[in-house]
Amino acid sequence: MIKATLLARGAGLTAAVLALFLILSYVMFPTERIDSLLAQILSKQGLSLSPAVHKTPLPGLAWDDLLLSSEQGPLLSCRRLQVRPLLLPLFMGRAVINGGATIGKGHLDIRYALNGKAAMDLEADGIALADIPFFSSVLGAKVAGDLWSQGTLQRSSKGLNGDLKLEIKKLEFSGVKLGAFSLPDAAGLKTQGMVRVSQGKARLESFTLEGDGIYMRISGDLPSGGNAAMEPLNMSLEIMPKPEFLEKQKLVFMLLAKFMTSPGVYTVPIRGTLLKPVTL
Repeated sequence: MIKATLLARGAGLTAAVLALFLILSYVMFPTERIDSLLAQILSKQGLSLSPAVHKTPLPGLAWDDLLLSSEQGPLLSCRRLQVRPLLLPLFMGRAVINGGATIGKGHLDIRYALNGKAAMDLEADGIALADIPFFSSVLGAKVAGDLWSQGTLQRSSKGLNGDLKLEIKKLEFSGVKLGAFSLPDAAGLKTQGMVRVSQGKARLESFTLEGDGIYMRISGDLPSGGNAAMEPLNMSLEIMPKPEFLEKQKLVFMLLAKFMTSPGVYTVPIRGTLLKPVTL
């Protein structure tokens, strides 16, 4: 009984010392170093982040009215992005980071563990594509629709594994350009797809877009990691228009004629990078 009491007191004292150490480290650690480190990492990919990060009352970091930009213009904006360690798992030997972003009226929540089998949980809902400037600055497009995603990743000795489900409600777009080629405008599309991660490599598995008069399917390897913006794309887009849809956008399909792989089927290769996607 006495031994159990001593062990409990020892565990409590250890937890208290660890918590005090974390709090003092957090208070004394300058945010300028974080800004400098992020600037160095992002600048190698032609990216910049503003404004400066600040600490939150609970241990954590936050950006208000965050803007991620490239030389082409703004790519992503968040009303608030917050990152913080979860203290309870830390006392149990697991380092878990919780991140939350408010994008327009939608949200993105990620819980990422630095160790252990369970690696990541992701949930996103209500994110309006119109609130993501990437589509206009990189693709020159006008886009509408609400993004939903959910998924988990597990950690193994060979890397991360798992899948992320994707859905965009009421998708529509116009003016999309991939290098010198334009894609047909479409509206009222139903979408469904999945990002599958295997041994640390991500792949978009047959993301389908179906609407009145047209069916499209996009798939391929997705760049990931710290240099994702610079990694080469290796994807393809299949476009299968019905005759009446093709007739309405005859000029677009005339320019895409070189990508016709069978009657009524256009297979467009997507190369380049995330920030400069092109067709060949």
